[in-house]
Amino acid sequence: MDCCLFKTLNGNSKVFGLNLKGGKLKSFKENIADRCPLVNVKVKFTKEGILIPEELFKEMMDAYVKVEQVLATLETLADKEALKTIEKSREEVAKGEYVECSIDDLERVLK
Repeated sequence: MDCCLFKTLNGNSKVFGLNLKGGKLKSFKENIADRCPLVNVKVKFTKEGILIPEELFKEMMDAYVKVEQVLATLETLADKEALKTIEKSREEVAKGEYVECSIDDLERVLK
């Protein structure tokens, strides 16, 4: 996987992994233009990377976080042992078989 450096308009730099065919920025630029012709965002391509508006970068990162959350949920749902543990925990809570404590008391309670 090749990486591209995204620089926001205020100068902050973020590294974002991209799988580029041919590993060339030009081919990536052409690829973006072909795949997203309706996107009307000022994106500047340079030798060092791609300059994008900071707000667009924030939206991209928000979307990335949401996808990661969905994938984590799917992984949990696919794990039969995890589902058994969750079900057992729900049953224990329903029966009142749990202990409340502060984070400071956690080590003492778990001993």
